[in-house]
Amino acid sequence: MWLRRALYRALWGAAFVLPLWVFLGRVFFGAPLGSAFIAEIVLVPILFVLQVAATLVVFLRPSVRRTRAVAPLEAAALGVLWVGQLAIGFFLVDSSSSGAQASVFTGLVGPSALSLSTALAGAGVVATIAGLAGLVVVAVRQAAQDARASLDRVMERSGMAGGQPGWASAPLTGDAASRSGFAHDPANTIRITPRP
Repeated sequence: MWLRRALYRALWGAAFVLPLWVFLGRVFFGAPLGSAFIAEIVLVPILFVLQVAATLVVFLRPSVRRTRAVAPLEAAALGVLWVGQLAIGFFLVDSSSSGAQASVFTGLVGPSALSLSTALAGAGVVATIAGLAGLVVVAVRQAAQDARASLDRVMERSGMAGGQPGWASAPLTGDAASRSGFAHDPANTIRITPRP
């Protein structure tokens, strides 16, 4: 539970910090900004908007705000999403104006790890996309479950759930009609239906 609460507290910070890390993080470790930076000018704002939208879907759910913790499946999706973005910023290989290629990772272990860094950056992209898609699917599913549970509570309080009599109760038929003293005659039965 402590991890799910920690993820809840980090939702908004991560929505802003992680796209910035993907966009500019490698500069702080001496890796160049070059051709990949041009693609990021388009892609990182899209990532930011999608991540904020997914965060809103999670954050606006009453059960999340009440418990101040994300659901377990949301925690897993957030973990994949965030690790993917950290990996992109760490492993993304970019080229300088002189043609030299490097990433934060190759700056630490040497230029011989260039192909490994490229592969791990690709894995980070896949993890980010999968985590974002998973987060949206799980958050929408959780929101639907929360709405259904809330509706069930309202129905229980009003006496309409579980076959109890209420304005929407079904007409008595067969043995139930004869035991209750009502005759079952569809031609002479008054039915009240709510307006659409």
